[in-house]
Amino acid sequence: MKLRSLKPVVQLRFKSTKPFYITTPIFYVNAAPHIGHLYSMLIADTRSKWEKLNPNQKSFMLTGTDEHGLKIQATAEKQGIEPKELVDKVSQNFAYLAEKSNVNYDRFIRTTDPDHIEVVKYFWNLMMEKGYIYTDTHSGWYSVSDETFYPETQIEEVEKDGKMVKISIETKNEVVYQEETNYFFKLSQFQDQLIEYLESHPDFIKPYHRYQFILNELKQNKLTDLSISRPSSRLKWSIEVPNDPSQKIYVWFDALLNYITAAGYPETFNNNELSNMWPATHIIGKDIIRFHCIYWPIFLMAAGVELPKQVIVHSHWLCDGFKMSKSLGNVVDPIEISEYYGVDPVRFFLVENSNIEDDCKFSVDLLERSRDAVLGKYCNLISRIGAKNFNIQEAVEYSTSGKFDNIEQIIKDVDNSNGDDLIKASQELIANLNNLYITMDTHFKNFEYIKAIQAWWGVINQGNYIFQTSEPWKYSKLLKDESIPEEAKSKYLTYINYVTYLCAETMRISSILIQPVMPELSNKILNRLQVQSRDSESCKVGDEDGYGKDANSKKHGVPLEKIKSRSV
Repeated sequence: MKLRSLKPVVQLRFKSTKPFYITTPIFYVNAAPHIGHLYSMLIADTRSKWEKLNPNQKSFMLTGTDEHGLKIQATAEKQGIEPKELVDKVSQNFAYLAEKSNVNYDRFIRTTDPDHIEVVKYFWNLMMEKGYIYTDTHSGWYSVSDETFYPETQIEEVEKDGKMVKISIETKNEVVYQEETNYFFKLSQFQDQLIEYLESHPDFIKPYHRYQFILNELKQNKLTDLSISRPSSRLKWSIEVPNDPSQKIYVWFDALLNYITAAGYPETFNNNELSNMWPATHIIGKDIIRFHCIYWPIFLMAAGVELPKQVIVHSHWLCDGFKMSKSLGNVVDPIEISEYYGVDPVRFFLVENSNIEDDCKFSVDLLERSRDAVLGKYCNLISRIGAKNFNIQEAVEYSTSGKFDNIEQIIKDVDNSNGDDLIKASQELIANLNNLYITMDTHFKNFEYIKAIQAWWGVINQGNYIFQTSEPWKYSKLLKDESIPEEAKSKYLTYINYVTYLCAETMRISSILIQPVMPELSNKILNRLQVQSRDSESCKVGDEDGYGKDANSKKHGVPLEKIKSRSV
């Protein structure tokens, strides 16, 4: 089969290192973006930016919108507009959210994109040729909200508004019994193959309890073949089944293929593995785990395409302890809170509390506490060493010229009572700064964002501790005392510059490494310090000299402004 040539949306061929390819789920455009959508974006964006800190590593981030299906059709009819008009409008809301949140995607894909539609048709025809698609009469429990049929084992009966209704156990959405003629995919034919793959790749799904859930389900329940089309009489807004205008392609069969569309399928999927970005690391919410961890791997197996590198399944955000919903009035608008609290503080809060294992807690109080910590510890440290009593540029020059070679003795001479503690704290800080990139790299690559941020906070707290306990401002005043001998003043100045240098290096290295999380604030501080190299190869103490010019100038304002609390 030959796929019709299309004008490429993104240049996909990389000459050297194969890029790290990371994706968000494509977001369904029947409603406005919420904090959960931003969270998915940030998990991917932070990791993509982190990879790019390494000058030898490329990264490609994909996000976008899922624009076909019955819900879109129904929403458009309700608004009295065409579905295409609706999706054109709403998809821009998600692109706008990414733009306003400093999410730097490499492609924003839409399932209405011409190249994607061609890939879906190509893939359908390939599955037909391989004999994996057939027609049959289908009856079962159908969820309009989820746009899928559920087997009897996946539904339960509950009371709702005084009557008994059937719902999906997984999504809690109502299901109704329907019968119709559809095309089916031979999902059942690949059950054993998928089980075998999962057993030999326990890291395929993360966290581990999600992996266990999928593996146990596959072992305990026989897969039924999947209905992958809907009658055109019922579903009009979808891709037409090739050579059969009476049927439309099931929205999930369509949507999942976006990941290989963006990777250049099928043209770039040849024997040269560096010719495309695949395989991808997928970021998804726990509510769509079945589609990504059962259906999607089987589709790829059937096509002879390598499976994704990993599927990261994150939990949901609860607002004040409750799942966000319009009825409770607790849906958090990510644009609105970012406009009030600042983009970087919101990004930092969501990443700092990124626990993929369990549901995360959102509240105004928690957000404000997180913002206050960034302001009071991270931003305040640059303000303290950037005061007029200190000289960051001179401190860096002292280090470069070897004036700290005898610093331990100088510390003991200047501060006889606390000297040993300061020496020990300094040694620990230097060691932690030198290891910070490796520590954070390990955690980010394991999607343990909380641990990465904890390590980052560790050096910030150590820097603040050293500045506070060494009291350099006290010795700065003594420099003006004419009764003090010049030799003593020289030691005081070296002492002051050493503390200033340690704190400046703390700010330089921590700011480089927090760029993926707080790109604006970190670069504001790096700009003040006039740091030139801002990648992972400049993250050890002493890696850059000659910075700090004008860093103590009065022209610099505070990096982050205080704001009025909204907490009740």
